[in-house]
Amino acid sequence: MTAQHERSGVDAVLPAEAKDALKHLDLYARRTVDGFLYGLHQSRRIGVSTDFDHHALYVPGAPLKHVDWKMSARHEKLFVKRYREETALAVWLVVDRSASMLMQSGTSRTKYDCACRVAACLAYLSLKQRDSVGLALASDTGTAWLPIRGASTHLVRILEALVAKPAAGANRTEQAVRAILERGARRGLIVVISDFMEDPTALQARLAALGAMGHEVLLFHLRDETEEEFPFNRWVEFSDLENAAVRHRLDAVTLRNIYLEEYRALMDEWRAWAKKYNAHFVAARTDAAMETVLAEYLVRRGGGQG
Repeated sequence: MTAQHERSGVDAVLPAEAKDALKHLDLYARRTVDGFLYGLHQSRRIGVSTDFDHHALYVPGAPLKHVDWKMSARHEKLFVKRYREETALAVWLVVDRSASMLMQSGTSRTKYDCACRVAACLAYLSLKQRDSVGLALASDTGTAWLPIRGASTHLVRILEALVAKPAAGANRTEQAVRAILERGARRGLIVVISDFMEDPTALQARLAALGAMGHEVLLFHLRDETEEEFPFNRWVEFSDLENAAVRHRLDAVTLRNIYLEEYRALMDEWRAWAKKYNAHFVAARTDAAMETVLAEYLVRRGGGQG
């Protein structure tokens, strides 16, 4: 990939409009976290300084005790004060880079394109508020890792890694999550971005273990309209994106009800698991604007909603 093409890919994964949609939002931790200074999250530390750092727009549901009423009155908007004693959040972004993420219907983007946009937006938002971010791009062709870093320059490395290689190979999301578990990563937020089109048993067990260690888990489920609706009404040849040798010609009319029942049962299982283990499960179709979906979720999150 040439430098010009790489720059073009980076701009595509985090365009100006995505940054604009997120500029007044914060990614708050829902649990007490361990970490470095200067984040936006409740710290377990006592006796640290309370030096003012900056103002931010108030997010509905956030504590009112930090509202700067004088500044809010001058600008006719609610602003809150941010202080240096607040602690940083460690965010791990686990992106499914398997070939199934290449699924694309009509003019929609591929699921991997959307996963990259979600990861890029979350990395941008986290680093903007002085948190630390790590990245795992999961595939059996080789999982790419970027360690947890909090420097603003780390964003460029994350964006370049997202666009460096196309999605390929089989799903290795569970192995990437297991590696984070085995590394004993400090308490933080684990974000898994995937279509979750796999047997969920092993992945759910790893995520439950992370939750038991005090990590917060956010699942971002990407849905393609064809996968969700199965709009076929004739004989169709289906091929496995993760294994090109697997191809089947089937009567889609007969298959449709069976497929939709299985697909919906799988998604219902993930929602039920997330509710049981106090995780957040966010579903988005690839024909939606990812930054809008993410912004709407962050507003709900700030208000304490799932």
